[in-house]
Amino acid sequence: LEKAELRYMTYGQLNEARDNVLVVCHALTGNASLHSWWGDLLGPGRAFDTSKYFIVCSNVLGSCYGSTHPTSMDFPDISVQDTVRIQLRMLRDELGVQSIKCVVGGSFGGMQAVEYAAQAGTITS
Repeated sequence: LEKAELRYMTYGQLNEARDNVLVVCHALTGNASLHSWWGDLLGPGRAFDTSKYFIVCSNVLGSCYGSTHPTSMDFPDISVQDTVRIQLRMLRDELGVQSIKCVVGGSFGGMQAVEYAAQAGTITS
C-alpha cells in the first residue's frame, strides 16, 4: 500500500535523544486511544509514565478508526508483519524515533510486540 495512512496518539514528551519511547499495541478490535482502555496505567508515576516516556499507540492498518482500511481503497490481505512494518516506518520517519525502550500489548497487540522484536533491529534498546 503505497499511500497508506496510519493514525496514532502520543502521550508524554519525546526527549532530545529521541530514545524514551514506549509502544503500546492494541487488541484486534481496539484503537489508538490508550487512555480509554488502559487509562489506569497511563500517567505520571504509573506503568506508562508520561513524565519519563513518550508513549505511542497507533491504530492497526485496516482498522475503522482512521487508518487506511478496506473501504478506502483496493485493500490487500495484510499480516502482523505488515502492521508492524508500517508502525516502524511511522516511528522512524514521522516521529524521528531513534530507539524504543519497550513494546507491550495484549491479544493481537502481543503478537505485534513479538513481531517488533523480529523486525526492529537497532531501533530497540
